[in-house]
Amino acid sequence: MNDDHAWKTALMGVTKLGEAKPNQAKLPKLPPATGTTPKPRLPSPHLANAQTPLPVLANTAQRLAGCHPSVPPKTFKQLSQGQLRPQGVIDLHGLREGDAWLELYAYLSQAQHAEVASQPVRVILIIHGKGRGNGMGGQILAPTEAGVGVIKSQLAGQLAMHPAVLAFHTALPADGGMGATYVLLKK
Repeated sequence: MNDDHAWKTALMGVTKLGEAKPNQAKLPKLPPATGTTPKPRLPSPHLANAQTPLPVLANTAQRLAGCHPSVPPKTFKQLSQGQLRPQGVIDLHGLREGDAWLELYAYLSQAQHAEVASQPVRVILIIHGKGRGNGMGGQILAPTEAGVGVIKSQLAGQLAMHPAVLAFHTALPADGGMGATYVLLKK
């Protein structure tokens, strides 16, 4: 059996896209839409515990910050100045994007319900790294920007959407600086 004959045998019964097969019954065509019947509208989805994302105040290579309006300015200032010390730390170095978010969400949920020395965990530190070439000035982060880590570029948006997060701010240099972020959790 030569290649030409084998090819023709393999293609027997194959029809071009859009053409009817020889023994296939044709489907009846539907009548054209008249436009007089209104299309039914589905109700908007409603999530039981949906919240509006907290406002992101800064999402640059130099600073990540966000704060829910219910957080007193004094508390946010204490968080940003490192006066509210972290009671837990999660390191996302070396994790791929999806794995990092799974780890972070699990950690945030666990931390929100945990206690340290019979006190609820209020502040955690996320170590995410700076990415390569972090001297980007005040440019807004985008996942595709050269030199900015993927985790860092998306962290503000991820934290803003998480229901346990009240505020976040880039850490002080002693705690990791631009490669780490303080997070204030709900009680």
